[in-house]
Amino acid sequence: MRIFAIFKRILLQRLGDKRSLVLLFIAPLVILSLLYLLLQVPTKVSYRIGIDNQASEVAKSLPKKDQFPYQLSQNNKLVIIKVNNSKMSTFNENNLAAVILINDNSIDVTYANKDTGMTQVISGIVNGSVQKTQAKKTQLEIQQAVDSAIKKVITSAPQLSEKDLPNLSGSSASSFKITDHYLYGDSKLNPFNNLAPVLVAFFVFFFVFLISGISLVNERSSGTLIRMLVTPVKRSEIVAGYTLSYGLLAVIQTVLVVLWARYGLHMKVLGNFGWVLLINLLIALIALLMGLMLSAFSTTEFQFVQFIPIAIVPQALFSGLINVDTMAQPLQWLAHIMPLYYGVDALQKVIKQGMGFNQIWIDLSILLGIVILLYFMNVVALKNLRRT
Repeated sequence: MRIFAIFKRILLQRLGDKRSLVLLFIAPLVILSLLYLLLQVPTKVSYRIGIDNQASEVAKSLPKKDQFPYQLSQNNKLVIIKVNNSKMSTFNENNLAAVILINDNSIDVTYANKDTGMTQVISGIVNGSVQKTQAKKTQLEIQQAVDSAIKKVITSAPQLSEKDLPNLSGSSASSFKITDHYLYGDSKLNPFNNLAPVLVAFFVFFFVFLISGISLVNERSSGTLIRMLVTPVKRSEIVAGYTLSYGLLAVIQTVLVVLWARYGLHMKVLGNFGWVLLINLLIALIALLMGLMLSAFSTTEFQFVQFIPIAIVPQALFSGLINVDTMAQPLQWLAHIMPLYYGVDALQKVIKQGMGFNQIWIDLSILLGIVILLYFMNVVALKNLRRT
């Protein structure tokens, strides 16, 4: 009987908590549906390749359909661009996945290697084209040898001996030599380096959000925040004080995470490491202010944790774990409202492409704008809290 009474009390408490019911029954359905949409076959993938000698037989042997861009499959396409070198600036200016420099039988292929899957596809295309060209070249030489033999038979059959006949069992066609290079990593790029920008940004965001939010909920439940709100202290001053205090801890945590990833786990960085630190600091600041804002709507740690599926899971899904460029258009629009999308985009450009301020200033401006917006939203949230 007492067990039933406890069961009834807890059940009635949960039934009266609409937020818990939504988290328990609705959130899993929404997240699973979102994952279903994200994990569909990519709608489009553009393979951009730079070639210096487009008149070469290898370039002509690349798969084509009338003209480029060529539809590799129903939605994917191969785009060929004229280039003169394989410098990093050439890659960045044209957004290339690979550059092919052709000199007679020597083929020099440099891969950007930002996406190992794309590198493997392009490698298969290049090797297939080289094999096709080699087969044509061999077939042509055999045909020429056969024609020469027939001509000799016709013109000098009585004097022809067996040693005069060409050896058609093999070919003297010179083989192509392919040399591979990689701007980022190598052919055996490990999964961590491939996802390093995403992982570092996400963990910085997640832990700063969690610690700052729960800490402020404790301040509220203990009455400290309420006592401050009844004093002449301005709401903007309270937000600034919390931001500076927890921000200092966030800075230390961010620096430790980034330095450990760089020097402890050997994360490869092509660009200026200072930009990596700055971008992650902005991400941490956004997580801090988001955690502070959502904590204003929570009276207990459990209620704050309920915000994680809303605030954290979408950030992870649209951060770059799944290539946003291959998503359907509505999902790409959704990705562009996620702060972590811009942070990871900037990190990808610095870490994997060696870009600098001129290429990431838009991402930095958006991140800074989100910081300012969240700051004022926190001020408004405290205003509502003061009324209660």
